[in-house]
Parts: sequence; structure tokens; C-alpha cells
Amino acid sequence: MELSPDQQIFSLIKKSQKVLIALPDPATTDALASALALRLFLLKLQKDVVVAGSGKQAGESLQFLPDVSAVKSVLEGGKSLVITVDTSQKKLAEISYQTGELKAQVFLKSKDGEFTPEDLSFAQEKFPLDLIITVGAKSLENLGRLHEQNADLFYETPKINLDVSAANEYFGSVNLVDVTATSIAELLADLMQKYEEQLIDQDIATCLLAGIIEQTGSFQRAQTTPKAFIKASELVALGGRQQEVIKNIFKTKPLSLLKLWGRALARMKIDERQKTVISLLTAEDFVRAEAGVKYLLPALKEMSDNLGDYSVIAIIAEPAKGRPRLLAAVHQQFSAKKLLSSIDGSGQIVDAGINNFAVIEMAFSDILLETLEERFSQAVKNLDNSQKPA
Repeated sequence: MELSPDQQIFSLIKKSQKVLIALPDPATTDALASALALRLFLLKLQKDVVVAGSGKQAGESLQFLPDVSAVKSVLEGGKSLVITVDTSQKKLAEISYQTGELKAQVFLKSKDGEFTPEDLSFAQEKFPLDLIITVGAKSLENLGRLHEQNADLFYETPKINLDVSAANEYFGSVNLVDVTATSIAELLADLMQKYEEQLIDQDIATCLLAGIIEQTGSFQRAQTTPKAFIKASELVALGGRQQEVIKNIFKTKPLSLLKLWGRALARMKIDERQKTVISLLTAEDFVRAEAGVKYLLPALKEMSDNLGDYSVIAIIAEPAKGRPRLLAAVHQQFSAKKLLSSIDGSGQIVDAGINNFAVIEMAFSDILLETLEERFSQAVKNLDNSQKPA
């Protein structure tokens, strides 16, 4: 009888000792908090665990998460050059080395004649792993540099793929992808309870609770399900520190950011047919909000978190006179690169950590905000209809 995905996951974890928990780039708060919870859970099972992600480090509001500093940006170790000596015909008698200012030399002596270059081979040491668990990655490419720099490792090692996105590519040896779950934390909490609920302590419950609360907007978003409420209540009963989560995630936003966000909301223009939201912010708005350009991206994230049903959410702003900027959150079913290339200006796709959205950022000079708005709106309309969400 074929094992269920849950049973296959439990089997892989049971027979693995060295485990990598891999985060997407960028990682959402849900993915990060879930990965930290999973790390603590596996440590209780006496596993050697590393959490790694090539995206930016957790922001100030997430420093309360237990062991958040344990997340690594690169895989350390396993990078040595291995020199292999064929001793089948000539036995090794002595090995020594000598280092100089510009080079190092290794000396090998044999009991039976001399070693030749043909007796030697060279290889890169492999990072020692038994299992990789990806958390919230839609594809291996979604892991960014972590995958690019360790492609062979990801190819050769068994992978458990945990996600809740319909865009997931099912790249794992075992795939647990539940599109009905509101968060990865909800999915993972359910899995842990099935495996060994008594291992869920206050720190693990708090991490999982943080993922659920952040992903549901503290249960205010329309996609919040009864199951999410129930799972959160179970985690609170297991010791999850709900007030600590809410205080840090929702109550630590600077007043200047809240003011700028409020002005952006007041100036929103919504196109229901194109599923597009555009907000214009003038230099005066920044003065009145006492906010600088650094708050533009956080303001866009706040808008995107609350307007997730729209395909493109943009802020066109002039934080300094004569220097307009465009930031747009583009749904994953659109081509952010195509939209970026269709607008005449200097820009890039930036790491913003907005779930299901890529963000483009562009800078301009000598153009009116209203003209830039028209140009951007036309670029959105020109996107291939086949890329638009149904």
C-alpha cells in the first residue's frame, strides 16, 4: 500500500541525520517563522539542522522569533578541495606540506616508487546532508543563490517540498502542497501534531502562530479559514505567545510609515477591470508624513498585504522634487520582467518579501507624476492577456 505524503515525510525524517531547511528568496514572514519552528522541532528529534536562505536577513520586527539569528545566508563548510591519492598500487608512506607567502606545497612519499600526477584526483568536498526540506519555495529556482551555488547538492539530496501555493512546481522527492491552507505555518503545525505533538513547546508554537497571524493579517483577511482560527487556538493552548507576536509584527511600525501608508490609501485609484491599484504621492505628502524614501517599499508592502486580490499594486511618488519613483507589486502570474522592460526608465526587480508578488522599482527624472501614471497604466494594459490571472 502506497504511503501518504505525511507518512513519506515522517519516514525520510526518521532515517536522516543531517537536514537542511531551505528558504526562498525572498522569504515571507510565514516561511521564515515556519522554518524556525521546524528547526526547533527537528533539534528535539536529535537531528543536525541548518536553516539557510540567500535573501535579506529578518527585519527588526521579527527579532523576537526564537533563534532567528540561526538562519544562514550561505552553506558553511563542505567547501574544501579534496585531493584523492590512488594507493592501490603504491602505498602512502608520508605526507607533509610547506606554506609560503604566495603558495603552498603538499609532499607525498610512497613506500613503492614515486607518485605521479595520474595517481591524484581532485574534487570539491560536498556539504554533508541527508535531507533537504524547502519551506515556501515554489521551485528550486525560487531559492535564489542558495540553489545556484549548490545545484549538485540539491540535485543529489532527497527533498521534502512544503508549500501552500498553487504555483508550486512539485519538485520534491515528496511534495506536501496544500492550496487550501492559509499559511505554511498552518500546514506545518498540522504535520507536527500528527508526528509528535508533545514536542511542540512554547517557542515552536510561537513561531507557528507568528506565521499564521502574519499571513492572515491577524485573521482580518478574507482568505482566513475556520481551520486557521482553530489551529491558532491550538497553538495558543500549547504555549504560543499570541500577544508577543501581535505586539512585534503589528505594533512596531513607525508613525511616519503609518502616515505615508494612510496618504497612499487616500489617493488610491482602482481599476477593477484591469485589477490594478495605483496611488500617487507628491513631495508634499512626504513632508506632511515626515517620511523619507525608505518608507516607500514598506508602504507598498502594507498596501499589497491588504489588497492581495489585485494583480498590480503601484505607488508613483515624488519624494524629492523632480525625482519621481515607481514601485509596483506585480502578481506572480504576470511577467514582472516584461512590465519592467516595457517602461522607459532605470529600474530593477527588488527583494521585498511580499507573498505571491514580485516588486519592480524604477527611478525617473523630468517627468510629471500624472504622465508617469499614464505611461505605467498603458504598460499594464499592454501585457499579454495570457499572463493575466483568470
